[in-house]
Amino acid sequence: MNLQDFVYELHRYAEQTHVLKDKFEKLTETEKKLVMDAAPPDLRTPEEYFQPVYDWLETVNNLMDN
Repeated sequence: MNLQDFVYELHRYAEQTHVLKDKFEKLTETEKKLVMDAAPPDLRTPEEYFQPVYDWLETVNNLMDN
């Protein structure tokens, strides 16, 4: 049950990263710069961040199916 709960939350997290990426892409270049200048130094942009989260979710789902 704990694994299923984790995968459920990971799925929600993946969905939210996708929404955040979409919203980020609609910002002007000036707004994107402002947002990223305010971010912690090691944080990547939402555009770079969402794909690894989806890859992680897909890998976990594939491992659970086997």
